[in-house]
Order: sequence, then C-alpha cells, then structure tokens
Amino acid sequence: MRALNPFAIHEGALIGAYSTRLAEAIAVRRAELEARAARAEAELSIRARSEFLANMNHELRTPLNAIIGFSTMLRDTETYAMSDEQRRTYAEYIIQSADLLLGHINTILETAALDSGSVELQSGEIDLSATVAGAVGRASVAADAVKVSVENKTARGAVRGWGDAVRIGQAVDHLLRASLRASPEGGRVLVRAAAAEKSWPEIAVRDFGPGLTGEDIRTALGAFDEVHRGLDRSFAGPGVGLAVAKTFVEMQGGRFEIRSRAGEGTIVRILLPPPEARGNARAPGVEAPERELLSKTG
Repeated sequence: MRALNPFAIHEGALIGAYSTRLAEAIAVRRAELEARAARAEAELSIRARSEFLANMNHELRTPLNAIIGFSTMLRDTETYAMSDEQRRTYAEYIIQSADLLLGHINTILETAALDSGSVELQSGEIDLSATVAGAVGRASVAADAVKVSVENKTARGAVRGWGDAVRIGQAVDHLLRASLRASPEGGRVLVRAAAAEKSWPEIAVRDFGPGLTGEDIRTALGAFDEVHRGLDRSFAGPGVGLAVAKTFVEMQGGRFEIRSRAGEGTIVRILLPPPEARGNARAPGVEAPERELLSKTG
C-alpha cells in the first residue's frame, strides 16, 4: 500500500496561497505608488500654473497700464497741455507697449498649446527669404523701443525649405526678440536666410550681446523637459521663447543650434529640410559659422 504524504497537498496549497497573497500585495502597493505619483503630478501641475500666472501678472499689467495711461493723456490733451512732440512720443509708447503685450500673449498661447500637445502643423514649401523679411518687419517696433537695429542679410532670391510657414515665422519672431533683449542700446542684430550646396537651407540670427553660458542655454531650452513645469518660466533673459522656437523647429524635422561666446554674442541657427526632402531626410550637422554673421562688421 502506498504511503500517504500528509504534507504534499497542504504544502502546495500553502505555497500557492502565499504566492497569491504576495502578488495581491504587490498589486496593491503598485496601485498606491501610482496613485501617489498621479497626485504629486497633479499638484505640480497646479502649482506650476499658479506660479506662471503670478509671474505673468507683472509682464502683462506693465504694458497694459502704459497703454491705458498714455491713451488717457492723449485723450485729455487740453488738460495736460502737451506739445506735438509729446503726443508723438506718447503714441510711440502706446505702440511699443501694445507690441510687447501682443508678444507676451502670443507666447502664452504657443506655450500652452505645446504644453497640452495640441499643436498642429501644416507643412509645405516655404520661402525662407520671405519668412525672414516678415519677421524683421514684425520686430521693428520692439527694435525701435530698445534702439537696436535689425539687419536682414539675406541675398536676393528665394531660399526654399520644407515645413510649416506659420510656425517657422513664429520661431524666428522668438529668436529676434531674444536677440533684441540681449543687445545693448545702439547694438545690431543680424538675420539671414541662406541655402548651402551641401547642407539644408537655414535661417541664422546673430546678436552682439554678452553671450549665454552653457547653463543659460540649458535652462532656456529645458522649458519643456518637465511637462508640468513647462509654463513656469520667466520671460526675462533668453526666456521661454528659445524653447518654443526649438520645439517648433524640431517638430518639423529640422535642427536647432545655439552657439555663444562670452562678450561676443550669440548665433542661433534653424536648419530645415529642402522641399525635395519633404521632411523625411535626416538633418545634417551644422557647418562652420558664416564669417559675415559672426564678425562685428558683417
């Protein structure tokens, strides 16, 4: 007669029950950790947006107050007994403040769209020469306000690229504003669209300000590294504009590069696919900086 092992079945049952309880405990613990992470994520998101709104309070109120104040003075010209020169000056202040306010609002809307992942691209062939000319025109008010000249160094003829014309125009707008902020009074900002024989067409923006440190560049371009801190950025210094520009360019398969030298300024390059690539080719490495954009006499 075969001897019975009284522990065989029970031992297996014990091991099976233990394994089941262990798996359940692990699942519960994982759920707790996921819930805690989600809660912390939500708290960070709420805090980031609260901080962003608090930081933007000054950025938006300052130009808006200037618009209201100077508009009121122009309306009550007889009360303030202003000369024609004063009226022109105050009108310029209003235009400059409105331009600054519009720039802030556009940046807020673009940043929010990127933060939510709702940006849509309409790709096609772009005339980069026209893109640069349009951006230079839009930057004229801001340039006059800080007394900095913006010089378009694009040669005659169209420079063709592939991408979303609106988004590339917005990217160049941000680069020009960042360069204007970095430039001293009486300074220059150079911008150019160019086509290279062995490289992709590019847009380059160059200023002669104090330059950016490696940490400055990492901080500016890291605005969207943490999704819930994307809106918590100051608009001073290089600001969130560089990160917005970089994101727009890279979303279209382009390449974005910054080179800066202490005391000599900063040059930013946008490289886009040529029309025949249709955004499918790989971005080439950026070639040696163009001398006319890097030199102080270019």
